[in-house]
Amino acid sequence: MKAVSDYKEIIPGKKWFETLVTRVFFFFIGMGMQTAYRIDPDVKKEVDSWPETFSFRMAVVGGPSMLMLKKAGSFQYLGEKEVFYADVEMCWKNITFAYLVMTGRISVPNAVYHNRQFVRGSLIYTMSIIRVMNVVQTLLLPNFIARFYIKEVPRLTFKKLVNRAITYVNIGYGAIK
Repeated sequence: MKAVSDYKEIIPGKKWFETLVTRVFFFFIGMGMQTAYRIDPDVKKEVDSWPETFSFRMAVVGGPSMLMLKKAGSFQYLGEKEVFYADVEMCWKNITFAYLVMTGRISVPNAVYHNRQFVRGSLIYTMSIIRVMNVVQTLLLPNFIARFYIKEVPRLTFKKLVNRAITYVNIGYGAIK
């Protein structure tokens, strides 16, 4: 019988595609939230109900993340920053679970139910963040795709189409900048 030290250690490969998709998703959601705060009164009202200095982070344990900060009357996407403290932190346990949620293969409630995602911080603010993210996803995604992410997709009006176009322009500008 061989000793344990005689066996070669198997190191799993990096999941570069899943990591890339998750990083791109975080960028679009972050820039979308920043834009929606400026153009959508519902999002502005919801975010203004948070404390004056408020931060939240969406992250994959040991992987990509995004940081949003509300400070001095503005709501900013700060990108992938290391943070010492965030008021609310929404984390996926690994990149595969995050990838499944980002691509719409499983819903966020399903991920929470199967213990694939966890939240640190106040659940009141978490629910508020989810309401903001639902509005942002309706701005970013066409309705036939948004139904994979949101239970009830709101009707498309002319104002929502204009806001969607503004959001796309701001995200494109943010990608160039």
